[in-house]
Amino acid sequence: MDKNKPLTGRQELFCQEYIKDLNSKAAAKRAGYSDKVADAKSYQFLKMDRIRDRVAELKQDSMRRLQLDADDILRRLVRIADATEQEGDYSAAIRSLELLGKHKALWTDKTVNETTIMNAFASGNSEEDIQRDVERLKRIATPKLKVVSGDKKK
Repeated sequence: MDKNKPLTGRQELFCQEYIKDLNSKAAAKRAGYSDKVADAKSYQFLKMDRIRDRVAELKQDSMRRLQLDADDILRRLVRIADATEQEGDYSAAIRSLELLGKHKALWTDKTVNETTIMNAFASGNSEEDIQRDVERLKRIATPKLKVVSGDKKK
């Protein structure tokens, strides 16, 4: 699809409706699509670069009109948390702190994989350590074969 091709009237309406509540299926319905096709259309629309770009543009416009930015919201949350905690309204303070924590991804599951490899050999580089390692490798690498003599006649 051509990214420069303008949106259709219903696609533009979908974008306008979508930014209201970020519910794509409901936005498709409000844009005039039937219940039967609203789910499929909303999925298709959100995969289109032109639609995503337009939604991002509309969100930016909305934030500009409100004169809000992320830093302003974070500052307000900190003030609310401090004020409500001093007033004894701990539920509001906790909610503000929770939102701040979400912003910083403090409660996001993180996986840390650690692998420790233990060296069975000496850690030094002295002649003695190297010789000990060589002997150990010889014992490991040498097959434990029993030599059987083929001559059993006496």
